[in-house]
Amino acid sequence: MNLSSHTAIRVRSLGKSYSIRHQESGGDSKLRSAGRRSRQSWLNLKSTERFREETFWALRDVDFEVPRGQVFGVIGSNGAGKSTLLKILSRITDPTTGAAEIQGRVGSLLEVGTGFHPELSGRENIYLNGTLLGMRRREVKAVFDEIVDFAQVERFIDTPVKRYSSGMYVRLAFAVAAHLRPEVLIIDEVLAVGDLGFQKKCLGKMQDVTSEGRTVLFVSHSLSTVN
Repeated sequence: MNLSSHTAIRVRSLGKSYSIRHQESGGDSKLRSAGRRSRQSWLNLKSTERFREETFWALRDVDFEVPRGQVFGVIGSNGAGKSTLLKILSRITDPTTGAAEIQGRVGSLLEVGTGFHPELSGRENIYLNGTLLGMRRREVKAVFDEIVDFAQVERFIDTPVKRYSSGMYVRLAFAVAAHLRPEVLIIDEVLAVGDLGFQKKCLGKMQDVTSEGRTVLFVSHSLSTVN
């Protein structure tokens, strides 16, 4: 697929399936019987257990386009496939069917723990993320103070991020994703971890991002937040 200059994201016939194993009926009674027998009997039972496989589609036949410079909201209940979609767009996992194409660099903020090395400090993770986005060190340095100020973690910037609270982690992760100048910013509902004041600050920053001609894909449970 070749994207036009006006299109940031295009998804066509996208699907993601997983294979789920189920133990066949009767396994529970066999398990109870085995518990009353010897360890060897238990090992023999494990070797003879029978399973059936089911194909589960987390996503199926998804189609959409996102114009450049727009905020695109995705809303759905738990298990609807929102996070799976973001992982495919962020190139963390591959689709089973269809294709997704994004034009430009992508900055992602998914679940807490994604994108940072826990043993590295906040400072080191900022430069690491910039490198992964293809930025030069001087480019990261130019926005470093803005990132730290936005995240309000100056006191802990040289502390390994594994020692951060979940709120500190998310503040820094959002600041990094938003300030390293990606053409497309993908944000999961992980922002709910932060306090209300920080959530409003992030929403304001997303508006700033789109005013600069960049694109935001935003996932949430809350329709009011998406609006």
